[in-house]
Amino acid sequence: MLLNSCLDEYKVALNQKTEQLVVEALITDEPTIPQIKLSFTEQFGTANSYKPVRGAFVQITDNEGKATLFQAVPTLLGIYRANDLNFRGIVGKSYKLTIRLIDGRTYESTAEPMPSPVLIKNLSASFQNPALEGKTGKIGYQVFADVEDPKNTENYYRWTAWGIYKRKSVGTPCNFGSSFCNDLCWVKEENFSANLFSDNGTDGNLLRKRPVFLSPFYYYGKHYIEVKQHTISRRAYQFWERFQQQNQRSGSIFDPIPAPVVGNVSNVNNLADVALGFFEVASISKKRIEIPGDTLVGKVNYDKLLTPAGDCSRAFPLSVYDKFPPPGW
Repeated sequence: MLLNSCLDEYKVALNQKTEQLVVEALITDEPTIPQIKLSFTEQFGTANSYKPVRGAFVQITDNEGKATLFQAVPTLLGIYRANDLNFRGIVGKSYKLTIRLIDGRTYESTAEPMPSPVLIKNLSASFQNPALEGKTGKIGYQVFADVEDPKNTENYYRWTAWGIYKRKSVGTPCNFGSSFCNDLCWVKEENFSANLFSDNGTDGNLLRKRPVFLSPFYYYGKHYIEVKQHTISRRAYQFWERFQQQNQRSGSIFDPIPAPVVGNVSNVNNLADVALGFFEVASISKKRIEIPGDTLVGKVNYDKLLTPAGDCSRAFPLSVYDKFPPPGW
């Protein structure tokens, strides 16, 4: 007996919003020029790209009425940078973001306070090789932070970090082909994931060995790590927590229920029109650590399969040769 079947195409009616505003904005108390990235969403099924917002009026106003204009950077589409080169957030003040698009739509954020910074007490690191324990994961140095949480205050933290370490390539022939040069470079690794903590239930206690960064091991040599601790508002913490939950979905029945990650920037004439993203105000505490990774020589073998051919600066984009210490160290 033969069984015949056919397939009919079913067109799903997608209720898509066009050109929903996306806001990526962070101001801190650091002496750096803040910048804001504005873009529009694309239709479902289009290329994975973003449409930059052009010609917008962008302004940040503090609770005392002082306004700072942000101007578009001609060479970086969708990026707006503060006109005041000395602009930085001040602890105790609150800030509001205003965006007016060329079609007349105006968006404003809620007022976001600048919390007092909380210092990182100490950084430490330990080498880990999950394979030795029958586990999977990256080989490298796990960096930990110790934080003395202030008493009788509500504190919320977010950590970001970056590190520099050595990577090896085959190199290029030198000295009449008897050896190879340009085979070792400093490579930068960054981590901007939503690494969060709330002192709810642990107020005033010492936060010990909080994992804040994993610096991968590819070759022998020092690891240079800088950790930034963002002290943020409760609203910012809740946004990043929802963002983290939705990104950790694995497809199991225990996943959190899908839900929109609602930000704090909305259309002043239509509160249902909420921009994607968040306007974050954070005070920063940062600390550095140098890890003497050359102590692994003879104890841990690097993976030669991860050694590409040719000049290391070409094999690893944005890297620099290891003849000198990495930039900024």
